[in-house]
Amino acid sequence: MTIKWIQHVPFKGYNNSGSSNQNFLYQSDNIFVMDNHRAALWCWAQLTDLSQPHQLLHIDRHYDTLTGQLDEWIQRLPDIKGSIDDYLGANYRINDISCPVIRWDNYLSIHIEQFGVHLTDFISATHNEGDKPKYKNITEKMPWAIPDNLEYWLENNPNKLIVNIDLDYFYATKDETCIQMFSDEYISNIFETINRLNEKDKISVITLCLTPDSYTPGWKETEAMATKVLSILGKQFSLSA
Repeated sequence: MTIKWIQHVPFKGYNNSGSSNQNFLYQSDNIFVMDNHRAALWCWAQLTDLSQPHQLLHIDRHYDTLTGQLDEWIQRLPDIKGSIDDYLGANYRINDISCPVIRWDNYLSIHIEQFGVHLTDFISATHNEGDKPKYKNITEKMPWAIPDNLEYWLENNPNKLIVNIDLDYFYATKDETCIQMFSDEYISNIFETINRLNEKDKISVITLCLTPDSYTPGWKETEAMATKVLSILGKQFSLSA
């Protein structure tokens, strides 16, 4: 059966993503896939009432919680339940330079600032890269603890769960070359657990990011990994089809 993807941002090609270029954003049911994680907060707001208790699982090489211009970002924040074009197009100016309000490294700090009081559990697995979250109730998990415990950590919480995963978590850098850091079995185990939780209606929204041109080997490799993990979630996926 062919899976129909809603193309909120139609694929623009295998271009640079950087910190703010959104080359695609697709949705099938409660699963969103993107090249750049900056769209994640918009995705969450479409399917989750962020003003109600909710929990977050963040698996990402980075914290994504930059706070350098947080007051400015909050002041200029668009309606996150509005159009994706307005969300991505929101800008502010620094020294006559137009800068995007929402980037791949600050969407989560914006979420915490705006909705952190409603965040009942924040489970994070990262490489400890970037500014640490200014949030006291974060629980940081080591990679070796995830396969045997992920389902236990999440399944008994009554609040809706946001699952936020960046494929760059599964890679490391050696001599400026990205290599896969975890086995295929390890990666499959995580997504099999997420699929079981999703089938039990424990998850409100899943956001998956490729980060194809930094911290990973590239578009070809991350598209292949995305295709594999999404198949575990019951979705056929290909950008080049």
